[in-house]
Amino acid sequence: MFRREILEAIGHGVVFTDPAEKITYANRYFCEITGYDESEVLGRTCRFLQGPETAAETKWRIRQALDARTQFDGDVLNYRKNGDAFWNSMSITPQFGDDGELIGYVGITRDVTESKARQLRNEELEQQFRLIFQKIQAGIVVHSPEGDVEMINLQACRLLGLSHDEDAALGEFEELTLMLEDGTTLAKEDYPARQVAATGEFKRGLIVALTQDGLKDVRWLSCSAFPICNDAGEVTVIVSSVTDITHAREQQFAAQRDRERFELASRAAKSMIFDWNLVTGALWTNQNFERIFGTQPPAEMNLDNVAQFVLEAERETTHGQLLEAFEQGSERLEGEFRFARPRGGVGIAHAEFMIHYNDEKPVRIVGAIRDLTELRRKEQRLETSEERLRIVAELSSDMLWELDPRTDLLWRASEGVERLGLDPSLAPYSGGVWHNTILPEDRREVIASFCEAIEGKADRWRAEYRIERADGSHLLVEDRAAIIRSKDGTAIRVVGAVRDITESRRLEDILRENQSLEALGQLTGGVAHDFNNMLMIIMGNAETLAEDLASPSDRERLELIHSAARNGAELTSRLLSFARQQPLAPQRIDIAEQMAQAARLIRHALPDQVELTVDVEGQTLYAEVDPSQLDNALVNLALNARDAMPRGGSLSLEARPYRVEAGLLDSVLEAGDYIRIAMVDTGAGIEPEIAPRVFEPFFTTKPIGDGTGLGLSMVYGFAKQSGGHALVESSPGKGTTVSIFLPQAAGGRPVPRSNDASPRIDGENATILLVEDDTQVRDYVEWILNAEGYSVLSASDGSEALEILEQHAEIGLMCTDVVMPGGMDGIELTREAQRRLPGLKVLVISGYASEASLREALDWSDTAWLPKPFTRRDLAGALAQMERS
Repeated sequence: MFRREILEAIGHGVVFTDPAEKITYANRYFCEITGYDESEVLGRTCRFLQGPETAAETKWRIRQALDARTQFDGDVLNYRKNGDAFWNSMSITPQFGDDGELIGYVGITRDVTESKARQLRNEELEQQFRLIFQKIQAGIVVHSPEGDVEMINLQACRLLGLSHDEDAALGEFEELTLMLEDGTTLAKEDYPARQVAATGEFKRGLIVALTQDGLKDVRWLSCSAFPICNDAGEVTVIVSSVTDITHAREQQFAAQRDRERFELASRAAKSMIFDWNLVTGALWTNQNFERIFGTQPPAEMNLDNVAQFVLEAERETTHGQLLEAFEQGSERLEGEFRFARPRGGVGIAHAEFMIHYNDEKPVRIVGAIRDLTELRRKEQRLETSEERLRIVAELSSDMLWELDPRTDLLWRASEGVERLGLDPSLAPYSGGVWHNTILPEDRREVIASFCEAIEGKADRWRAEYRIERADGSHLLVEDRAAIIRSKDGTAIRVVGAVRDITESRRLEDILRENQSLEALGQLTGGVAHDFNNMLMIIMGNAETLAEDLASPSDRERLELIHSAARNGAELTSRLLSFARQQPLAPQRIDIAEQMAQAARLIRHALPDQVELTVDVEGQTLYAEVDPSQLDNALVNLALNARDAMPRGGSLSLEARPYRVEAGLLDSVLEAGDYIRIAMVDTGAGIEPEIAPRVFEPFFTTKPIGDGTGLGLSMVYGFAKQSGGHALVESSPGKGTTVSIFLPQAAGGRPVPRSNDASPRIDGENATILLVEDDTQVRDYVEWILNAEGYSVLSASDGSEALEILEQHAEIGLMCTDVVMPGGMDGIELTREAQRRLPGLKVLVISGYASEASLREALDWSDTAWLPKPFTRRDLAGALAQMERS
């Protein structure tokens, strides 16, 4: 019972049959859809529902399934009791008993007449659509929402020259080359379907020319595309139509050539042409209306809505100007207005039109509107680019030029001609004489280089040469050019830029000389250091022997040895000065006072026919330098100047504040405030090939025996060691200027230097630790210390010295060299030794370091300094001074 109630309530028709296919049960829904009572169907087979239109193929499939004892599923056309046909979705399933024997069938039915009718209608429409799609005389292309091609009909294949096989045609479509009316290739993204996919808007009437290979004549096509949307407004399909308008265009070209030319001209000018009938409101425009305003032109327009295409802020003014023109009977009106661009932003348009009247009443307006937005932007960009180009040209070059190598017509920028100081007549045009300013010595090589570049395949040319200015002076310039060639490789245009490199090349030479002198200084310093040690041994042993010899003649010979050694020490002092390793005792001095003092020394060395002047600006200038070395440098410069003026002349010594910033001397001096001391003579000058070597030690142009060649090298070394620089500027016959740049010191009167209190050695026979890497020097100093009554312990490097200090707590004084091997110099040893033994007194001996550098590096409460080379008397005096302090 429960089972029957379920079957009666189910929403499908249900029938049971026996093995002979006779109905044994039919539920309520089955009776409803067939129109029969249950009593009318029991005992009958379901075949009684079939009729004349029931498909024989379907009957056969049912029979095959029943005979095979398998399930049947399918749609069957059946008939109700009243004779109406209906579609029945049927499923027949055989039922078997436990013994496997067939016991009957279960049939499930559902009335699907409506859905089947829709299906059949869709299939019918699909067939009709495909028939129309293929037979229609218009070319149709169906695209996906993204614009990709999905279907293409035969007519479109014919018009586009594609294969008639649809699959092949789909691939060939992507390779099409379409040209616009102006001759440019239509980009793929500008195809109408792509435009619709991007904007979702109808794209109509795009005229293109088909230039596919194999077509003898150009085929003109009109292409349109429109989207098909679902109920939600989403694009589901894009349909493009292609129409062959070749014949129509040919007729149009023949009959309306003038109009077409006008249209093409207006389109090329990006102008919107319009004809507006004021009586009917009818409006005609060309295709540029949509391009400018982003919308299809209205079919009609009146005076009240004409201003809708003008930016809101200007509508009232524009409308008033039109009405005023009507009132005054003006036949022409033009002006600019702003409008909202279709893709955002504000555009600028220029309108110009003619007004036609009938009985003084305006009836028609014909005119043109041109979008000036891009033009205005280009003008603005051009102005910006021209300004940028002018600035770049001024920063990167001194003169721009352009040459036509076919005519030799040369253009030079007038401001560049003026900037380089050339003859003003050379600008702006000077045909055939582009090389007239090059010095004769350089001209042939430059012309040959330029002709080789022009006649070859080069696209760039560069040369350095000297030119003559209008005042007769010379400049060294760098000339760079780009060579523009035609397709056959012929040079048709050369654009170049000339840059004055005179000063930069001079500074490069200075830097190169400075680097050369740096390397030479390192070599010279090392030689002088070793030579100092040798001289010290010679001087020390000569002094020792002199004490042991009684013969006056022997003492006299030893004095000659000692004197020669002292002269050698003076020589090494000069070499160390050049190498910037000369021991200096700098102090803050007033440059004006020091120059006045040096001038008194210089006057005594100058002949009467040489006039000396000293010029110092009113402000007081201070520098932190060794005053004696500055005097020595100025005297050396004065002596060189004197020798350069054998017949007399003038010599001036001047000092000025000098500010170094990035640029002029930044390669050799750090930015900051300096004092420039200049010695200027009116002598013979220096030849260019000699000038770079004047600071080298032992280099001299004087006869043998008249000079050591160390004067200027000492000046150079003194300036560099003092934190500055030395520079020579000279031309043959025009005198020489030697400049010394010294860092400025803080203002205020110089404070006299007080003697720093040296440590005192308590008691006699004190133990001294001697640290010296040179064996002979160490033996000599050890002999002196023993002779002075000290107990001496010796070490050859810093590590050995620290070990001795650890073992001998009685050591109260250490005497150490500065430059030593082993990774620890004398300054580092002093710091570490005084850290380990507070109160340890140290005497630093060195021929390298200056007193100032040592003072910056060491604590002088327990430290003193003695420069090499020194004698027994010098060392004994230093020790005595420490004892007295």
